[in-house]
Amino acid sequence: MRYSAGLLLLSALLLAPGTAMADGLISLQQALLRHGFRIEVRQPPGKAYGRFLSNQKLLEISPLVQELGITRPVLLHEAVHAAQSCPSGTLTLIGIQRRADPAVESRIRYLLSNHYRQEHMALEQEAFLVQGQDDAEALVVKALNERCQPPLK
Repeated sequence: MRYSAGLLLLSALLLAPGTAMADGLISLQQALLRHGFRIEVRQPPGKAYGRFLSNQKLLEISPLVQELGITRPVLLHEAVHAAQSCPSGTLTLIGIQRRADPAVESRIRYLLSNHYRQEHMALEQEAFLVQGQDDAEALVVKALNERCQPPLK
């Protein structure tokens, strides 16, 4: 099943409008759309919960994320990749320097070493670290605004 998200993804979040989390995700989705990215709720290949396709400026978000309660981290992770794709379409580090709890950093190292190719590890590490920050939505919106140009009308 394929949906054009706009703000459809938020209706699936089951968050009360006006909450900080819902407002942050709305701002993030609006920034993505403003910069020409699309968000579709559909199952990426394999067991992935999300996928970013740079050449299509497309974020795919699995419909399972709602049931699993992981919509926020998955959307944030893929949005980091969207910001990493600007300005050229080739993913490069944004340069956000943050730390996470040691247990979280250990889990990130495990995921990177067991599920990602060496050449993608730095990009994935940045996405994992950003998605866990309390101010992650603001960080990604700032990166999108600084790195990405709105599409030509």
